[in-house]
Amino acid sequence: MKFDYSKLEPEIRHLPNGIPVYCFADSSLELVRLEFIFEAGSFFQQKKLQAAACCSLTGTGTQNLSAREWSEKLDYYGAYIERYPDKDQATMVFYCLSRYLDEIIPLCEEAVKRSVFPQEELETYLRKQHRKFLVNRQKVSEVSRNAFYSLMFGSHPYGQTVAEEDFSALKREDLLAYYQRLYVARNCKIVLAGGYTEKHFALLESCFGGKDWAESGSGGLSLPMPELSDFAGGQRVDKPMEDALQASVRIGMPLCPLDDPDFAAFKVTDYVLGGYFGSRLMRNIREEKGYTYGISSYIVPLRQVPVWMISSEVKADCTGKVLEEIEKEITALQKKPIRDAELDIVRQSFMGEFVRELDGTFDLAERMKFFILCGLGTDFYRRNEEVFFSITPEEIRQMARRYLTPDKFYTVTAGAKNQE
Repeated sequence: MKFDYSKLEPEIRHLPNGIPVYCFADSSLELVRLEFIFEAGSFFQQKKLQAAACCSLTGTGTQNLSAREWSEKLDYYGAYIERYPDKDQATMVFYCLSRYLDEIIPLCEEAVKRSVFPQEELETYLRKQHRKFLVNRQKVSEVSRNAFYSLMFGSHPYGQTVAEEDFSALKREDLLAYYQRLYVARNCKIVLAGGYTEKHFALLESCFGGKDWAESGSGGLSLPMPELSDFAGGQRVDKPMEDALQASVRIGMPLCPLDDPDFAAFKVTDYVLGGYFGSRLMRNIREEKGYTYGISSYIVPLRQVPVWMISSEVKADCTGKVLEEIEKEITALQKKPIRDAELDIVRQSFMGEFVRELDGTFDLAERMKFFILCGLGTDFYRRNEEVFFSITPEEIRQMARRYLTPDKFYTVTAGAKNQE
């Protein structure tokens, strides 16, 4: 099965001030998806919680509208916003009916360009996030996730973890400084998808294409990143949680860049091991042993260093057994080439899942965003597909031997006391 990758190619236009707009027009849709992407993730923050709070509070009070007024206008036109603060980017996505886009674009402008972060809104946000923090630190999955990134990246921004005192340390002026530095035209990309018209695009140009915005702010902040050779690997941390009913397991390592020649072949190897419902980890640890409801391996495409990871929540008394079975499955993949029949199933599952993820204009826009943000093109997917359908069982075995070695792994468990 071959996918038509030309469907992923957007029309790339630019506003007068240089902001790229990636367009996926679909006149059959009555909806529009308008996304603003800023290089303003936690990687760039100078104070903990700064990036997440800034993204989450855009629009909750602007130079011209109170938080309530802005929200009520958005609701009146049946629109809504989703915010995604992450390690590398901060993203705001607006959804609305095409016929109301003329009214929504100016509201987007208010949020993106004129937010003022009222003190009362910040205090409400921090109270909610603090309560969420207190709940999450009792969850084995959250404890293991934070401990994993801290173990692997140390003091680097990717390894930052939030402490209770950070909620009282964040101030309104911290958000304003972050917003004024990073939420600027030179640091912005726009994705426009759905049933928009040239009239709508002209309004987008009017609201966001001005030179005044392009000349504001200082853009991103360059931070040092350790080389792959600087990661020691072979480290393990256990986080006992006496009252936990389950345990969380995470095993991972830094991976080669996404444009490395090995990446596509390793992706196949990862898929065989734990990338789909019928993977080896699922068959062994879930179906045969019954230690967990689910276990998977996957790649986290962080901009500076992609991370490969296995994660699962397991029965409280099975942590040690799960680690042993994971090692057994990796060893088996290294020792003996997989059968052609298994490889055929892997290929069919992978392409079926990929096609399902691209079922519609909005899905195409979301998928496209991945390679835009990572500096890749649609050739990345073409190369991956070529490797997926040409790779041999022996090449998969060699990938497992080259990369999946225990001395590279970072291992974290959290929850009930490990039963070794």
